[in-house]
Amino acid sequence: MSNAPGKPMSLIMGGADSAGPSQPKIHERNVNVKVIDEGKPYLRIHASLLDVEHSFQAEMVVDIATGRIEEVAAAMAQRPYQSYCPNALGTVQKLKGDVIGPGISRRIIEKVGRSAGCFHLVEIFQAAVSFAATILIGKRALADGLAGETAGSEDEHREKWMPYLKNTCQVFRVDDLASGRKE
Repeated sequence: MSNAPGKPMSLIMGGADSAGPSQPKIHERNVNVKVIDEGKPYLRIHASLLDVEHSFQAEMVVDIATGRIEEVAAAMAQRPYQSYCPNALGTVQKLKGDVIGPGISRRIIEKVGRSAGCFHLVEIFQAAVSFAATILIGKRALADGLAGETAGSEDEHREKWMPYLKNTCQVFRVDDLASGRKE
């Protein structure tokens, strides 16, 4: 196996049981998101970020109909700077009242990140709203009676879901034929 750039690294850690300078140092971060649907007009979103220096948790309550973030909280059980890092926790309240929709990732950076915030809080809230957006689309389609419908072909299925998924990926891309540009 070659360790040269551009060459794939073996997933089997050859020599992992041997001591020495050739042993790789492995870094890992886990970001998990759980969306809880209690059958109420809102969803509860729980997210966590865990690595060797961080153990963060975040929670949100999101209105299904509007995507509005009604409640938000975060905690840092483990952090690299015990006295400095918690100062960023106050920024998460800036998300309260915001709406999960176009531009939310950028707004999370502006409200929770940068010099007053924390890059890792941005990471955890972006993951949380990304997954919540997917669930919100499904919940809204279900409320409109779409989820139970079946389509005979990919094109029919695509057409039924287009109002919910327009321009979210290449499958649901809408081309502006008049100007020759994408919407």
